[in-house]
Amino acid sequence: MKVEQQSLDSPQEKEKPTFRHAIVLASLATIIALFLALGYAYDLTASTITTVLDLSGVHTDYVSPQFLMYVKLLDGKLFGFQVQLECSGLITLLIFSFISALTIGLLKGDLKTKLVWFILSASIGFVWNLSRLAAVIAVAYNFGMEAFGFAHFVLAPMVDFIWVVSTWALGMSWLKRETPQ
Repeated sequence: MKVEQQSLDSPQEKEKPTFRHAIVLASLATIIALFLALGYAYDLTASTITTVLDLSGVHTDYVSPQFLMYVKLLDGKLFGFQVQLECSGLITLLIFSFISALTIGLLKGDLKTKLVWFILSASIGFVWNLSRLAAVIAVAYNFGMEAFGFAHFVLAPMVDFIWVVSTWALGMSWLKRETPQ
């Protein structure tokens, strides 16, 4: 049995970070941050969720300047849900964008591939958050505020973890596949 050993004297080639790619992706992450800071994202999120809930049979009234959705629960109580940064899932999208820009952006690989992945991942994250918010409000409508609290504050962060890790890992494996050895 022959075992090959690498000589301790031979230097291993280190991968040089691609700062230009990271800067491009960080610029896109900054654009996402500005979009979130201006409040348009809250309005888009709340109006989209209102439409989705109305189409599913949960009547919702939306007050735009306050980003506030009102739902009359099955038990007759009126529930007001305000879309804000910390509860909308948009902060998860923001953190994901900057972490991805500073990790995947620095890796060796094609910038075009990284841009496609970044935009696709951010879009998946936004749609994921819309679906998650619509689902937790539907839980409140059908099962009450206690179930809403559990779904929104306990289950939702775990669900967010799934899309973050999945898309980030997909990006890493996509770059590994695209990069010649």
